[in-house]
Parts: sequence; structure tokens; C-alpha cells
Amino acid sequence: MAARCAALALAWCACAAAPAAPLTASATAASSAPPGTQPPPLRTCDTLLLRNPPPMPPHVREHEAAVAQTARALAELVEAGAADEARAAALARAAARAPLLPPPAAVALGAPQLHLGVLYRADPPPPRLFIFQQNNSIALQLFWRSLASAWNASAVIWSNAWFSCEEDGGSWWSGAAAARGVGGARAAAAIFRRLDAVPCEETMYEWLGGPPPCDPATTECRAVPVFGSSERRLEYECECRAGYWRAGRWRVRGAALGARLSCVSCALAPAECESQAHREALMPANFAGILLCFVIGIIIFKKRKCKAVAMWTVLEVVIFGAMLMYASAASQFIAQARLRCIVGAWLRELGFVACYGSVVLRLWVLLAEFRTRKAHRWTPKDGEVLRVVGAMLAGCACYLAAFTATTACAGDELDAVGCVRAAWHHVTGAAELLLLIAGMRTAHAARNANVPFQERTWLAVALWVEIACGATWRLVAMVGHAPETSALAATVRAHLSAGTALACVLAPRLWHGYRTRSLAQEVSRRGPAEGFGAEGEEEPTSEEVRAELKRLYVQLEILRNKTLRCDNPHISRRRGGRKPPHRRFSLQKKGSREKALQARRGCKNKPGASASMAEASEAGDASRTPEDSVCSGEGPSHYTDADQA
Repeated sequence: MAARCAALALAWCACAAAPAAPLTASATAASSAPPGTQPPPLRTCDTLLLRNPPPMPPHVREHEAAVAQTARALAELVEAGAADEARAAALARAAARAPLLPPPAAVALGAPQLHLGVLYRADPPPPRLFIFQQNNSIALQLFWRSLASAWNASAVIWSNAWFSCEEDGGSWWSGAAAARGVGGARAAAAIFRRLDAVPCEETMYEWLGGPPPCDPATTECRAVPVFGSSERRLEYECECRAGYWRAGRWRVRGAALGARLSCVSCALAPAECESQAHREALMPANFAGILLCFVIGIIIFKKRKCKAVAMWTVLEVVIFGAMLMYASAASQFIAQARLRCIVGAWLRELGFVACYGSVVLRLWVLLAEFRTRKAHRWTPKDGEVLRVVGAMLAGCACYLAAFTATTACAGDELDAVGCVRAAWHHVTGAAELLLLIAGMRTAHAARNANVPFQERTWLAVALWVEIACGATWRLVAMVGHAPETSALAATVRAHLSAGTALACVLAPRLWHGYRTRSLAQEVSRRGPAEGFGAEGEEEPTSEEVRAELKRLYVQLEILRNKTLRCDNPHISRRRGGRKPPHRRFSLQKKGSREKALQARRGCKNKPGASASMAEASEAGDASRTPEDSVCSGEGPSHYTDADQA
């Protein structure tokens, strides 16, 4: 029995290694398409098998475990007598969906004693299923050979890379094969992956017209497939080694092989090497800023009902603008210069207007509240502020549209980095400074406003820092250094602009919420009867005394207002005892005062005068209510959570 299985295995290997006739339309494999349809035939061409194995995948152990498990599953089906083409195809499809990195591009299964061999190719789409007895073409020959290579081995066998022709040109393939089971229940499985490129070797020189022009001391040579071309199959790609630098990569073939391509040592070009290192290090920093803004936005939305995050919609706009500014720094890593210029300008300016435009409008709201504190109060609502921000963004979008049209349509007027001339950048910077100066003027006008947690001061600090950064940026640009082309400068500017805005807008609110929670916990722990300075405890600090006095003053103010409202004849009951928002004086019921005076004068010397006066007074007081004050009715301008404790 063992001799028979060995003979079948040798016959299967010989069949896999034998050359096949040219592929015809009638010899195509069965497909996963509906029954009755045939897949398009593969293009006939010679395959190229390399002598050296390709680089291993990042998770070698996972690939080996997956192929061994697939072979074991097929061996169990063979042992149970349930192995056929349908079950083998289902097993191959399940193995192709294994969570590997890179994902499996093809899976082959075989049991030569049952004349069973299937190949399922998931990449390139559409998926196809090939049967060994129906298709043993040149394009599939190395797949079957790799599967048969592990028949007499107990370990997982990694095959060398080979180039296989396909409809779109071709691709590099490599795989791992394993065989499990004993005797007549032995089966083999192989999982294949597609490779983007393989290291150059002498085997491919004939295909490419000669040796590669890459300098082996300073560059690394790889062979990459050419897609969409019926004439070219492969081409060389040269890339600098670690410690060397040159802009971009080179792909050459044919007549271009005569030139020698080499890179410059970083010792001779330290600035360029540092720039490349900065690019690799700054990308995580930019994405970290974007992620931080996203997390803060979620927290603000969840805490939107807290007093510390008043006007939360405006805060969300500020955070969204900061996120766009971080994204503008990340856009500096786009390879195409013109696209990098356009995307960076759009993200930067829209983010700036959304962030600092909202800061300026918040200062305007504080100024409006401050100037109307002694009249009927008018406070801009969130919707009004958002409409103004939307108008500012629309105007900025129109300007950027003109900038984009100029950049896209300009020919020779572009600078060396693919952007328009510096005049556009100077105009943009001047507009930013004008917006910031308008915000500083608003902050100065509201300097005497009493706002919670020193919000005006912190917003003014954010504007001052951005003015300093913007002015420095423009001065450097006018000197001729063009900071718009530096990824490091763009990242530093984004972190200064967005980070300062987030810190100055959110830090005071977070500190206020923390202090309020700490004082409330302290008061609840000590109890209302103990107060501060109880026996057996330390003396209160100045902050605790100040907070306690503030709480008492607020309570006294509330009690005074309640006392003034109680039995006040000047407060009307009309509209629930509350005055209309456009009037400072109360509306009295017409005729009630005259009737009371007439009753008081007419019944002055009559018996029962006091009772009549009391009834008249009660009739006149029927419209009184103790809910409103004698003046404005708003009460204190600001209460905090600590004040109410």
C-alpha cells in the first residue's frame, strides 16, 4: 500500500513538472462563476523562476500554522472517505479567507491517491477555481509544483518566487506548502501570496535587457511587474539604502540601463537626510493631534449639558478647525507637489477660519453681554454664532477656489515646488493677521467684563500667540526661505496654532470643573454643620475661605432678591409675573391703583374702613407674584456650581 501511494505521488509530481500544451479556450479551468460560464483564458507566456527565496512575510509562524491546519483538515476528509472536489473547493475558499498579513492570494489542495487537485485563486479578481485534471497550463505549472514539493517533507516548505503571466501583465508569486497524514490518508496544501517586488538577480537579466543600473553600494535593486502593458513585463526599481539619500525612486528598463544610478551619503547631505527623518517622525505626531481633537470632541459632546462647556457647538467648531490644521501638516507628505500645495492650503485656511473665527466670535459674545448688562439683556445665541462662522467659511472657500484655479491652470508661473508664487501666500497671511487683530480689539474692549474662569484673558492669549507665529512665518517667507515647502515648519506651525487654541479654550474650563468638583466633595465630606476650621482639623487655606465666603455672598444675594419680590406691589402677575424682554418696568393692571386710592379716600372716615381697604388691597395685589425682582429680573449674571453648593 505504501509503495502504491509513493508511486502515485511520484506520478503526480511528474505530471506537475511536465510541460503543457499552449492554453486554449476549451482548456480553461472551472470558475466560481455561475454554471455554464467559462472564465477568460490566461495569456500564454513563459514563467520565470528565481533561484533565491523572496523575503519572508512579517508573520511567518501564522502562515505556517494556517497551511499546516489546512493540510490536516484535508487529510481528515481523505481518511473519512469524504474528500471530493466540492469539499476541497470549499476548504480552499475558507483558507483563502484566513486573517493573514498579507492575505492569501491563492490556495492549492491535493491528494494524489484520489486524483484530487484544486487551486483557488482569490487575487486578482474575479475568484477562480482550477481543477488539476482540467488545467495544467504553463501559467499554473509552478503552483502545482510548489504544492507537490512538500509531499515527502514533515515541515513547511517555502518556495522560491516566480513570475506568472496574467491578463493585466503578470505578478510575482511565492508560497508555503505542507503535507499531513500518513499512508493513503496523506494530503498536501499550499497557501500563496502575491509580491509587489523581489530583489534583483541574474536570472532576470535576460528579461530586462541587461544588468540593473543601480549602484549596489548605495542602492537596493528590485524587479517590479509592469501592469497594463503587452510589451513590457518587468522593470528595475532602484531605491537608496539606509544612510544614503536621493529624491524619489527610479524605474528603468531597456535603453535607460546604460546610466549609473547612485545615492549620496548622508554625511555629504545632512539637511536632506534630516528632512527625510523628520518626515517619518512627524507623521505620527500629526495623526496624534488629529486623534486628540477627535477624542476631545466626543468628550465635549457627552458633557454638553455642563455649565463649564457652555456654547458647546462653538467649542466643537474650534476643535474641528484645530483638526483641519493638524491635517494640513499631514498633507505635506503627499508625493505630488501641486496636489500637496492645494490640499495643504485648503485644510490650513478652512481650519484657521473655523478655529480662530470661533474664538473671535466668542469674544464678541462676551463683549455683547458686558455692554448690555444694565439694560434688557441681549445674548447672541449659538445659532447666530454658527451662521456667522458659516459665512466666514463660505468666503474663505471662494478665495481658495480662486487659489486652486490659479495653481491648476498656471504653467510656467509655478515655483520650484509646484505652488503658485509667494504673492498668494502673502495675501493669505495678511488676511489671517487682520482677523486676529480684530479679535484683539474685541478682547481689549471687553477687558473690564467679569466673565467666569477668566475666559476673555485666555482667549486673548491664544490670539497673541497666533499673531506672533503668523508674523514670524510671514517674515521668514519674505526673506525667501519659503516655509510652506518644509514639512517640519508646517508641523511646528500646526502644533503651535492648534495646540495653543485648544489649550487656551479648554484648559480654563477643565480647571474650573475640577475645582468645582473638589470643593463640592470637600463640603459634602465635612458636612454643613462642621463648616471650615472644625475641631480636630487643620486650618482652612485662603482658597477654601474665599470659596466659602463667595458661597455665602451668593446665598445672601438670593435671599435679598426673594425678600424684595415678596409682597411687592410693583410686580405684575401678568405673563406669570415675568416682564416682557423688551421692557424694564412692570406692567400694572389698568385701574387697579386708582380703585385702591379711591377706596382708601372714600372709606377713610367710615366704619369698616380698614376692612374695605384690606379687601381693596387684596384685590389690587391679586396680580402680584413673588417670583420676579423689582428691577431687571435676571439676578446675578453668573452662578457657578461652587456658588450653588
